[in-house]
Amino acid sequence: MDNKLRIKELVLVAAFSVLGIAFMYLIPMPFLFTPYTILISPIVQSLFLALPFILTGAKVQKKWAILIYCVIWGLGGIMPYYIGMMVVAGIIAEFILVKTKNRFKGLSLSFVVAMLSHYIGGTVIPYIITKEQQLEVIKQMYGKDYAMKMQELKTIPMMIIIAIAIVVVSFIGTYISKKFCKKHF
Repeated sequence: MDNKLRIKELVLVAAFSVLGIAFMYLIPMPFLFTPYTILISPIVQSLFLALPFILTGAKVQKKWAILIYCVIWGLGGIMPYYIGMMVVAGIIAEFILVKTKNRFKGLSLSFVVAMLSHYIGGTVIPYIITKEQQLEVIKQMYGKDYAMKMQELKTIPMMIIIAIAIVVVSFIGTYISKKFCKKHF
């Protein structure tokens, strides 16, 4: 099997990446209304972002496809530490895919790594680095009560619970996605 990515396959990877980025920005929108619901949006994203990721791995079974997907996904997140986390996720994902014999199992584990990187790079690191600036922006956008409640809820134990939930829901999302890609697995 030729393992080089062709233009057609690169276009597919890019298209699925853009679909994933669209999901990444659209899915949290209904959750913005309360500080409680916004904190669970990464968990819900785990369910829906699995589809473009698994589709990429099912349709383009070539080396570097998932890394390219993760790099594009990272660029969609804009923040430098987010981009870095997604590049690392892509590298780890490619390593996992090389080491696992079962393609779907490898893609599932790779997606879990990508979602944890998405959460850490998009939520945890910004919270740690820019906590006060984030608080001010949230106050301006949603009001002081919303911002204070969100800060009260966004604790390290809560972030750990959310990370665990992301892992569980990521596996569920990949299983559901596998059903859509039945002929590839």
